[in-house]
Amino acid sequence: MKNLIWLFLSCAVLSCQSKVSEQKIADSADYNQFLEESPSQQSLETLNEEIQFWENKLSISPNSFTYISKLAGLNSRKFRLDGSVEHIYTSDSLYKRALELNPFSKAGLYQALSGNSITKHEFADAKKYAELALLEGDKKMSTYYLLFDALMELGEYQRATGILNMQENKNTFDYLVRSSKLADHNGDLDQAIALMEQGFERVKADNSLFTWAKSNLGDMYGHAGRIQDSYNAYLEVLNKNPEHWHSLQGIAWINFAHDKNTAEAKRILNKVKSHIDDPQITLILSEIADYENDKALSNELKKDYYARASSPQYLGMYNKYLILLEAEDLEMHDAALTRATAEQEKRPTPEMYDLLAWSYFQKGNNEKALELAKNHIEDKSSHPEVLYHLGVIFKNNNFEKKGNAYLKEALESTFELGPLTTEKIKLALKS
Repeated sequence: MKNLIWLFLSCAVLSCQSKVSEQKIADSADYNQFLEESPSQQSLETLNEEIQFWENKLSISPNSFTYISKLAGLNSRKFRLDGSVEHIYTSDSLYKRALELNPFSKAGLYQALSGNSITKHEFADAKKYAELALLEGDKKMSTYYLLFDALMELGEYQRATGILNMQENKNTFDYLVRSSKLADHNGDLDQAIALMEQGFERVKADNSLFTWAKSNLGDMYGHAGRIQDSYNAYLEVLNKNPEHWHSLQGIAWINFAHDKNTAEAKRILNKVKSHIDDPQITLILSEIADYENDKALSNELKKDYYARASSPQYLGMYNKYLILLEAEDLEMHDAALTRATAEQEKRPTPEMYDLLAWSYFQKGNNEKALELAKNHIEDKSSHPEVLYHLGVIFKNNNFEKKGNAYLKEALESTFELGPLTTEKIKLALKS
């Protein structure tokens, strides 16, 4: 599940949400067809045919930067289709080869490398490539948006905001999506959703952008407690693209976190897992096993996830989850501190400082955790997981009133946090 910063709901909305929350949302009759039918594989087969076509042409003209660039883009698309990380590395190497051969503007190639770097969570590289693209002098508008994406991940919020402010056309899809991201960062989820909905209206005729925008709206509705709207959005995407695995994962989370139907959640996730190489599915399955009190299976799945996600090939893509596992379940406190320190130095955002503070807290250094919380996290993020950590850290440093206030705010986001963390918050409030 994608993590967006939440806007805390008003009492009236919360009252309405409490009524909805009693009702079961997911109905297998709505999505069984997407689980029972064998994937067509048409998209992957078509993509492989395209790759083979351009590889044949490249074998005849091995120094054609056009053919190399085509293959680089196709490999990047293949990663998005099947999740196999080696496709991104292939794409990168081809783009870099094309850079050496291209006699014209290199802006497009630098943009592509910036996009790949964002996918790999190598955000400093993404910023570097975007700035190199700007120096080429063309394609500046699309480059600025890529630079915005990198800057937001690096915590350079003022410069990112400046990029949006300088845009003359504020009605394009690219602008609205970035404005939505900034509103979300600023804690205004209602505005973030409204902007994403406007963006969706501009691209809904495009099948590819329809699925991207609508599935993102599905995530955002869930974050706002609009679970029925979230569910409906995922179904809309699946009716357009029956093999949109992220939307099926979203429905699995609704089954688990809202309906408490673990059997159905596992059925969906295991189906998705058989078709896409995504380590995060294993982590969600471990959480479900934990909820079902199958500690042995949960630990086995966490160790399996850790072994895969910590592989060097994934770079920093899963560092957040690795840090949390090291700090909590696996009790690898020194490893958590080392990884969290490196991540915070690369990305000095409130969320990365939170991971560092939480790692110190889990190791028993309450004072250092409190220092980081006061200086770098408090009043800088409204993410529910951050609020939970702040609550625990303040409470354990004898700021009980403030700690309880943060815990109660975090408890408003039970769907996003999931049943396990929700229970931890309730226990913390009682302590």
